[in-house]
Amino acid sequence: MRGEFREKGGDKDVQVLKKIPAKKTKRGSVREAKGMRGKFLDRVLIVLIVALVIANGLLIGRNWLPQKSPSSPPKWWLEIIKTIQQKPFENDSPLGIEIDALKRFPGRRLVIVLDRCTECVLGTLKMWAEITKATGLPKMVVVTKDSLEEAKRILRQHGIDAEVVTDYQGSISQKLNAFAPPRAYAFESGRLVWKQVSLNLGRGTNLEVR
Repeated sequence: MRGEFREKGGDKDVQVLKKIPAKKTKRGSVREAKGMRGKFLDRVLIVLIVALVIANGLLIGRNWLPQKSPSSPPKWWLEIIKTIQQKPFENDSPLGIEIDALKRFPGRRLVIVLDRCTECVLGTLKMWAEITKATGLPKMVVVTKDSLEEAKRILRQHGIDAEVVTDYQGSISQKLNAFAPPRAYAFESGRLVWKQVSLNLGRGTNLEVR
C-alpha cells in the first residue's frame, strides 16, 4: 500500500512518496498458521514411519536369531521334588500282606482303591481298565466307599468293566495306605504282589502289573 503526502516548498508542491509496509490481515495470519501446522504434521508422520520401519526390522532380525531354550530346573531341585513326592510311600504296607475281601477273586487282579466313583476319577478308571485289558488280566477290582449298587451303576454308565468291593469304613484304604486316590495295586488270590510306587506312571506299568 502506498501512502503519500504533500510538502510545500516555494510555489511548487513537492510530492513525496513513502513506502509503508503492508499490514497483515486476519486472513493472511490464518493461512500462515495452517501452513505451519501442516508442516509439523508432515514431520510427525515421517518420524512415525521411520520408527515403524526400525521396529519391524528389529522384529525380523529377532526371528532370525537363535532362540534360547527355556532353562530346566537344577538337578538338586528335581531331587527335592522327588523326595517330597516319595515321602508318603514310606508308610506303605509290605508286599505279601493279605486282604480278606479280595480273596474271593481268583488269579492276579488289578485293584484300584479310591474314595468314591465321582467324575474326577472316571478318566483314571478308564485308563486302568485299558491297562487291564492290555495285560490280559481278568476284570479289575474297584474298592470304593460307594454302595455296591451306586458304584456298579456309575461304572456301567461310563462303560467301565470292573468288579466292585465296598469299603464303607475305609479300612482297606488305610491298610494299603491309599493316599491321593485312586491308587493301583495288584493282588493274587487276596495277597498283595505289586503296588503303585510313583504318582507318575511310566511306560513299563503294564509289565509291572503282569
